[in-house]
Amino acid sequence: MVLQSIRERLTGVLAFTILGILVVPFALVGVNQYFTSSSGNIVVRVNETEITVNDFNQSFSNYRRRMQSIMGAEYDPVQFDQLSSRRKHLDSLIDEELITQAAQLMGLDVDDETLAEEIRGIPAFQIEGQFNVDVYQSRLITQGLSPKQFQNEMRSQFIVNQMPRNIAASSIATPAELKEFVALLGQSRTFSAVMVPTENPEVVPEFSEEEIVAWYDSHTEQYQSEEQVIIEYIELDSALLPVGLPPEEDMLREQFEAQKARFVSPEQRQVAHILITVAADAGEGDIETARQTAEDLSKRARDGEDFATLAKENSQDQGSAADGGDLGWVESGVMVKAFENAMYELSMEAPVSEPVQTGFGWHVIQLQEIRESVGQSFEEARMTLVTEFEEDNAARAFLEQADRLVDLVYEDPTTLESAAMVLGLPVNLAGPFPRSGGQEGVTANPAVVDAAFSDLVLLQRSVSDPVNLDENQLVMIKLKEHLPVALSPLQEVRDEIITNLSDNLARDNAKSKAMELLSALQSGAGELEVLATESGLDYGRHEKITRNSFVPDVMLVQEVFGLQAPSEDAPVQVVLSSSNGFAVVQLDSIEAGELKSGALATPERQQYERIIANTNASLEATALVRQLRASAEIEVFEDRIK
Repeated sequence: MVLQSIRERLTGVLAFTILGILVVPFALVGVNQYFTSSSGNIVVRVNETEITVNDFNQSFSNYRRRMQSIMGAEYDPVQFDQLSSRRKHLDSLIDEELITQAAQLMGLDVDDETLAEEIRGIPAFQIEGQFNVDVYQSRLITQGLSPKQFQNEMRSQFIVNQMPRNIAASSIATPAELKEFVALLGQSRTFSAVMVPTENPEVVPEFSEEEIVAWYDSHTEQYQSEEQVIIEYIELDSALLPVGLPPEEDMLREQFEAQKARFVSPEQRQVAHILITVAADAGEGDIETARQTAEDLSKRARDGEDFATLAKENSQDQGSAADGGDLGWVESGVMVKAFENAMYELSMEAPVSEPVQTGFGWHVIQLQEIRESVGQSFEEARMTLVTEFEEDNAARAFLEQADRLVDLVYEDPTTLESAAMVLGLPVNLAGPFPRSGGQEGVTANPAVVDAAFSDLVLLQRSVSDPVNLDENQLVMIKLKEHLPVALSPLQEVRDEIITNLSDNLARDNAKSKAMELLSALQSGAGELEVLATESGLDYGRHEKITRNSFVPDVMLVQEVFGLQAPSEDAPVQVVLSSSNGFAVVQLDSIEAGELKSGALATPERQQYERIIANTNASLEATALVRQLRASAEIEVFEDRIK
């Protein structure tokens, strides 16, 4: 039914959240045992196993939600809906299936007790950190799975993960690899540099019409307008609906007595943390390296080292590292679930946690103080009860209005006008905005942008399905105007072209000046410092500069570390790019990195050995998958993933 459909859409946030949490256990390895399909519904055949279009779409949808949860505001829905992203995800499913088949041939398995422990450890099935059978069963029902099906999926995933774990456990760093790694990582270079910055003249040069037209014709890709749309939309928001009659006092008191436990201010905990970040697309080796680094820091803190000092020196959380990792007072619901669970397991007797993984990386948490909970009286809780009463009324009114809105739109999906007239709602305009979204309002919402550029709205010119902006707030949109990619007229971009020509001329002049200085240096006209002084340029001598140095210039340092080593009697003399122009560089010497000696070398050596071992493990795992692919029969129907 249409009404049931809209209710499912409006209450889908919780389901999406659960799917995001369960994305790994629900990976589509072996899922074809529960479904059958015709050959026309197959995305890929891996040996004798088929992955269907439905399997792929469900897995890709879960992957996108997980990335959106991890990346937050940085998530770009357009990037994660391109064919290249879909093909990359399909390749990951193929790799999973190949590893599954290899694991089955090797007889890998997991015992029931270990499997049960893994399931009990999933946060989605827990209440206050403890596994709850009712939550477990209800959430499986929500996803249309029986416990048996879910356990089979978990067993398959666990078996698949055994192979990379075994590879990682068997990887080592040889002394030769360690020596070479340290020599490169800790390498320093001594060089002299004369910076030749680009300098735009105070008066903008005059360029001929021929020069302007020639630049325009040869750089047309720079002057193309983005594809954009203008949309109409109807917005439905419970906050704007009438609240109805005020609640009766007796009813409020009954609510308070029945829910007294709610009106106890939550326990608060003052905590600090050390964060070792992990990129969203990091490989298993990088994840394991970060975990082991966090484990070392956790042990050092438990052994008595000052936590604040460890945080200042090692934490990669820019917001808290300078304060010794201090996060202030935290209560339930503020942090992500994994962090919160670990925080509440700590006590003042054992205040430092083991490494805790979240979407940001690995955390080591320190409990500093506990502030006990305090109860509220009816008078103190009254306004909360009134607000909730009004919000419930508004939510019911919202659902009724949403049902009515969808019915009206579905009666005529070519317009918003009739629905707006019946419900007394305005039809708003927004845009133009590109596929990357607008800066404010509804156009800044990724879900609205997705809907605006969907086939339903953009190609079929139909009203969209409801788009949730927030709880009890939705919009339905329709295309007003489509503005395709087009080359901007010359007159519109003339000023921009003149700026580009001016910048290009300034850069050419700086490079010419640098090349003249290099020629003088190489011809023996003088030492670099003398030549720099004569030219009125800044000279610098830079001793033992490391790879991560910001001096004299980040880009220049990277360029210098790309140079070949100089010979004993012939330094390398060259012009290199810098952040603001060019530099004439004379590279004099290179010094290989060495491990520290004595007791201080042990943690450093262990860290380097882990990095090398984990890198080797990643390479070995990649080689394994490559070998499995080479020996497998894989048939891909790429046109079915578009």
